[in-house]
Amino acid sequence: MTTLFDERERAYEALFALDEELRFLALARRNKMLGAWMCERLNLTGREAEAYVQRLVEAGAGRPPAGRSHDEALAERLRADLAGRGVEAEADALPGLIARYGAEAARTVREQARA
Repeated sequence: MTTLFDERERAYEALFALDEELRFLALARRNKMLGAWMCERLNLTGREAEAYVQRLVEAGAGRPPAGRSHDEALAERLRADLAGRGVEAEADALPGLIARYGAEAARTVREQARA
């Protein structure tokens, strides 16, 4: 016989799983948007651009280096990519851009989950 406690535990586990899935989807969406922004700055097109965006999405799925957040690791990677192409002036916009795209992606994912 299922107790009220067991039902509540299953409900919390399901909610946790849903929250984690939505967080992952928002992170992937954010990285995809950042990848598109970076491709414009780096003058990447076609398959090269698709591969770059895919690498950013995959990088977001993994664990960040010890002691750092996904955002910090991503910002460092993007700065290095910009510097490698001589577009360092754009690097100052990265923290705000990461935050803005992250909020936009989270909002979109939540709206899609409700639908």
